[in-house]
Amino acid sequence: MAYISSFLISLLVGVASAHPASVHDQQGPNQPLICPGLKTVNSGCIRYTRGFDVTGVTTEVDLKFPQIKDECDCIKECLKRLDSCANYVWKFSTPESVQSGHRTCTLYSNFNLPPKVNLAFNVDSSTNIQLLSPENNPQKGGLVPQAFKDSNLDTTADPDAVSGPVWALADGSVQC
Repeated sequence: MAYISSFLISLLVGVASAHPASVHDQQGPNQPLICPGLKTVNSGCIRYTRGFDVTGVTTEVDLKFPQIKDECDCIKECLKRLDSCANYVWKFSTPESVQSGHRTCTLYSNFNLPPKVNLAFNVDSSTNIQLLSPENNPQKGGLVPQAFKDSNLDTTADPDAVSGPVWALADGSVQC
């Protein structure tokens, strides 16, 4: 009996250590709700990623403090623009935002492309887009970038950054 108990305990420890504590399922049934009270299917958002920027660059709207004070303000701005916003990121996006201590909010119309996918845009025949910077056309795919909070935006991970989808559903409801 002691052998079986020891085996089960070591098995549980092995399984638990196989998944680092900082990486977990962000969409499971026990997903913590963020921004409760939003006019969404779940009265808040259950689909989001902390510490990474899952957004793309096809169109973007950049918002700053004091208009945006937290991730909920950022999501609310996306909800106001359901005809052009499909996802958001609340993170430090510039050295100035790090120095001020205020994260920025960027709203996008698409998600990060996989590493082997690139899109080129014909801006002249496109509708409802803002001009893309040359480094965003073609839009190159890549791994989902991590969010950082140091002034170089490349050293100190920012676990409080949050990004995710906002989906306007055909029945008039919204999920995030």
